[in-house]
Amino acid sequence: MNRKKDQGKSGAVVKKKAVTKKKVSKKKVTKKKVAKKKTAKKKVAKKKVAVQAAPSITVNDQERYEMIQRHAYFLAEARNFHPGHELEDWTTAEQFIDQMLRRG
Repeated sequence: MNRKKDQGKSGAVVKKKAVTKKKVSKKKVTKKKVAKKKTAKKKVAKKKVAVQAAPSITVNDQERYEMIQRHAYFLAEARNFHPGHELEDWTTAEQFIDQMLRRG
């Protein structure tokens, strides 16, 4: 076991001390919170659009009659053409067609 020991000038044997490092506790670094500025939302004005009335449909009497006739036929077909309801089908068809023509 050959350990070298330092000898000083006086010849005395000097042992070196072991160096121990102190543990330094690290501080937690927290960032400062910056308050955000509240920004007002811009109000955007909506453009007003003029509402245009739907163009009215002009139908002559012959076209109206044929429309009522066709609709009355479909009503009769829906009830399997049972007799005795022809006038009811016609008046119902008239009301429907007139209402449709008013709407446009």
